Amino acid sequence: MHHQHKDPRAAILDAAESLFASQGFEATTIKQVGGAGRVNSALLYYYFKSKEGLYHAVLTRMVETLLTTGQEHFEVAASPEDAVRQAVAAFATFLLHHPRAPNLFAREMLDHEAKHAADLLPRVASGIFERLSEAIRQGQMEKAFRSDLDPRFAAISTIAQVVYFAIARPAVGVLLGHGTTGPPPEVTREFGRHAADFALAALARPRERAPMLPLESVP
Repeated sequence: MHHQHKDPRAAILDAAESLFASQGFEATTIKQVGGAGRVNSALLYYYFKSKEGLYHAVLTRMVETLLTTGQEHFEVAASPEDAVRQAVAAFATFLLHHPRAPNLFAREMLDHEAKHAADLLPRVASGIFERLSEAIRQGQMEKAFRSDLDPRFAAISTIAQVVYFAIARPAVGVLLGHGTTGPPPEVTREFGRHAADFALAALARPRERAPMLPLESVP
């Protein structure tokens, strides 16, 4: 999904994002990125100095977009329950607009044990993960959520539903009958709503059960 950019830096980042996601860091060359972004290698080196610098810039742009999306969603959350819904919606929205992001980050975890993203992960932790964990903790204090769950584990479980749906896109597409191209956007949105419902059902306090009437009192 390439757009025509007046900004050559953005065109380079778009091309690099696509290639790094599909081929990985090692297999991607500066020449390939220049060709895909329709810029010469000299301009590319002018902006990014090295392939490592370009790769880090791609990861940084993605993380900043995710954090901005998360911020926008959290700002409208009126309650802990709403914060859980907004966190899931933020990830679903981000993944709909950046379908290559899961592949890129999965490759970074597998191929490099996240070393290129080492300085970015704390920003995600404080920007979305801590805010969701805190919302769950708040819900527990307000007795809206059950108190026997670790808020950080619950935050990971909540987000993991949507992230897995995106990372396993070809498999999920087959499972849902859409083929290896993956589910269409409306199904992703629908799954996002389901994931929020599922998380809130898991967080909910057990309902007080009405006492059973003794049999002899039943007319």
